[in-house]
Amino acid sequence: MGRIVSMLRSKQDSFGTFIPCPPAYDRAAWSAVDPVLAEELRTQADNVLAHPDTSFPHITASLYMDFCRTGNRIRFENAYFTRRISLNVCVLAECIVHDGRYLDAVIDGIMALCGESGWVLPAHNSPVRDAPQLPLPDTARPVLDLFACETGCQLAMICWLLEKELDEVSPAVCARIRQELQTRIFQPYLTSRFWWMGYDRQPTNNWTVWCTQNVLLASFIPGILGDGTDHRIQEIRRRIAARAAFSIDRFLSEYGQDGCCDEGAQYYRHAGLCLYNALEILREAGGASCADVFSSRQIKNIAEYIVNVHAAGTYYLNFADCAAVAGRAGVREYLFGRRCGSEPLMAFAADDWRARLASGRVHNYTSSDDALNLWYFVQELFTSAEVIAYRKTRTELQLDCAYPSTGLYITRDSVRCLGIKAGNNGDSHNHNDTGSFILYKNGLPFAIDAGVETYSRKTFSAHRYEIWTMQSVYHNITAFDDTMQQDGSAYRASCVRYVPGPERTSVSMRLEKAWPAESGIDLYRRTVTLEKERCVVVKDQVKGSFCMSYFTLMTAYKPVIAEAAQRGGLCFTIGGVGKVCFMSSGTMQWQILDIPVTDERLRQSWPDMLYRLRVSYTDHITAEFI
Repeated sequence: MGRIVSMLRSKQDSFGTFIPCPPAYDRAAWSAVDPVLAEELRTQADNVLAHPDTSFPHITASLYMDFCRTGNRIRFENAYFTRRISLNVCVLAECIVHDGRYLDAVIDGIMALCGESGWVLPAHNSPVRDAPQLPLPDTARPVLDLFACETGCQLAMICWLLEKELDEVSPAVCARIRQELQTRIFQPYLTSRFWWMGYDRQPTNNWTVWCTQNVLLASFIPGILGDGTDHRIQEIRRRIAARAAFSIDRFLSEYGQDGCCDEGAQYYRHAGLCLYNALEILREAGGASCADVFSSRQIKNIAEYIVNVHAAGTYYLNFADCAAVAGRAGVREYLFGRRCGSEPLMAFAADDWRARLASGRVHNYTSSDDALNLWYFVQELFTSAEVIAYRKTRTELQLDCAYPSTGLYITRDSVRCLGIKAGNNGDSHNHNDTGSFILYKNGLPFAIDAGVETYSRKTFSAHRYEIWTMQSVYHNITAFDDTMQQDGSAYRASCVRYVPGPERTSVSMRLEKAWPAESGIDLYRRTVTLEKERCVVVKDQVKGSFCMSYFTLMTAYKPVIAEAAQRGGLCFTIGGVGKVCFMSSGTMQWQILDIPVTDERLRQSWPDMLYRLRVSYTDHITAEFI
């Protein structure tokens, strides 16, 4: 039995409710909202009113079927997300001005969402994990995916915020919301076993806490299920809480005690931060029995992960399906840090939140992941002033940080941030990149991981590793002939040795097991060392029946041959960041491949062109990054 389940089983009294924020009629609270944020919301809401057709686009059955027919996710999702984002903007603007000017748009948006045949995305429209998607939603068997749960949470929040105002127009609006939540969220949650719930030993990931957070919020907001003192409502909430606790415990059982998010920094926002919100609901609604829900060291480690994988500025060490520019931290990180007593996380989040405000645009309405959740925006509105006022000096980062649960090792000096992956290729949202490293110098990318392109049907299919960003030959690893690393936890680093120190930190490993046996690699030993305040040294030694080995380096700046290194090596400058020198006992040949960046998601992190430098060698090579 898990820790959260045990807490709830010890609970003898009734469940309380969860108050996410003051309702709109609390004018004292809403009048105190940061005027900069309030003005931004009014501007966005006025734009919705001026363009109703594009703000609440029409969604057809053929548009839903487009994914099954073409594999394109974007065309449907753009319309789906635009509806929800426009609705959020109008709801918050009405809460701020409270004069009815946005209420018609709010009602239009509510009825548009309630009229959809299904809330599940086409790419997720299957009740069974990894099964073929159905071309259209089955209204008799709703599928709870990330965004069905997001939609349910959104509508419950709207009912809480504006029920009084909506009822004055027509009580049918909130009645419709409650009806849809009952049939589309609560009933399937309590009667079905979706894979992300963790039943039958199904592996969990960010979906588990992301969906759970939203179902819990919809369930425990006052008035959604009915009078909280009613015995029947208490029983429903108890059953929902029990399922949620089971899923959270399963999620935590698969998470390392060190707190590493194997899905990367971007997914921390959906894994770690959704865990925080889910636990916060249980803590408030569960009363004394759940008072210590945040007390474990594992949860604090999960919270602080994002601080450790931050490289510099807007850059992160972006292993797995994560962008190098993974988004600024903000209010949710701050709240998680405050609840766990982590001053480093609170200071980090406060610095980033102030930088976001200074940039002139707070809400990223192009980011569907965060823009859909009305609760996140409310958390920002009512916590922003506290975060801005938090001025404790940011404590110095850990210079050396180890995450043995995933094989991620991080080391720093005053100008460099180095991340090394010495785990396996079975991570959630995995790339075949065991043994790779990422390096930043003076806040600039030196050796990079390209990240992931815009999701399509291929991204989560048997053809995933046909995508170039997932392949080992496009990571900072030696490549052998035309063979590549394989996916799965069996393909891994071995003999890993981590040696931190004040003057140097090194990670050594054997990597031949990351390739299939037929690749002919008998030995691949790699050692990556940060000589602090001087350079990074990568040493590769290989043996086997393959024809050729190539040291591969991915960069955001074109490598330019600079000069012959000492002892007859090669030296390249990498933009204005630094230079890398290669040394080997044999002849080295080199090649630079230009990689145009045309994908919208990649362009959020990188310039128009990336580069792959390949240096051939025979049995050993040393690369020194200066």
